[in-house]
Amino acid sequence: VSVKPYRFVLVFYALCLFRFIVAGRNSVIKNISIMVCFLGFITHLSAIFARIYILGRPPVGTLYESVLFVSLLCVLGGLWAYMRDKKGRYIYAGPGAALILLGLAPVMAPEGENLEVLSAVLNTGFWLGTHVLVITAGYALCVLCACMSHIELARAAFMRIASGKGNEAHKHDISGSEDKPLVSLSPAMTMIYRFSLFSLLFTAVGTILGGIWADQSWGRFWGWDPKENGALLIVLWLIWVQHGRISGHFGDLATLALFSALNIVVTLAWFGVNLLSVGLHSYGFTSGFAWGLGVFCTLEAIFIVTCYILAKFGLKMKRMGERRT
Repeated sequence: VSVKPYRFVLVFYALCLFRFIVAGRNSVIKNISIMVCFLGFITHLSAIFARIYILGRPPVGTLYESVLFVSLLCVLGGLWAYMRDKKGRYIYAGPGAALILLGLAPVMAPEGENLEVLSAVLNTGFWLGTHVLVITAGYALCVLCACMSHIELARAAFMRIASGKGNEAHKHDISGSEDKPLVSLSPAMTMIYRFSLFSLLFTAVGTILGGIWADQSWGRFWGWDPKENGALLIVLWLIWVQHGRISGHFGDLATLALFSALNIVVTLAWFGVNLLSVGLHSYGFTSGFAWGLGVFCTLEAIFIVTCYILAKFGLKMKRMGERRT
């Protein structure tokens, strides 16, 4: 009998999001939604452990496996953020990201669950359990940070162009001036800020560990391989945004927009480099994936730019109203 646990996982996460959206202020339905999400997480975790037991190695040796693992960490981070944030809107980030990733997973393994044996250079439990686990954990944290930023950027866009009631409701989440740096973080931004710092930590450490592995396997720490460049790009992007925030060059909305763009950066570093079919890290499914990757990045860019412009327009209108009064 063939068991496909990830189909059940997808159903659990979808039910969680649906019930949470329709729950409104009903705390009972929200609690049921969290229980459904937790049930999906346990099923997801059990499937990962089963894979570890069968293969006898960490389950991150292929692109397909990394998608399964990153989606698990996204849900875990989303549940943690929900427990920390009493408003609960960040529950959308974890299961939402997991739904998209798990929906994408079959594309990475068109032959299905074949539990393939890795090539010799990859079949090492130590480096799979250190470098690959750490760097994929960094991917998961980046995706969560980006999804949370999507939520706040969309709220800024559609609440600031609303009536005074919308602005009043939103002022406790995002500071009222785009020109002010995020020195004093609002509660909503604090969670995003923490995830961005952990994203930087895990991606930086994972990149360094990858260099050590490369030195042992290929005799060089860094060779400007596309996969190495992709990992470095994520680290540099996070450092750039953090420095811009601290120095005051990026205000609230700009920081949210740039954190939201992490999805594009991570996608290109995680999947896009495989489309080049060059370098020692070239592996994984590539055929026919370029169009999908291009569409995703384009839609993400349109969403981010649109929300940013709407939020800026709403802020400008608000200021004009304040001057008139």
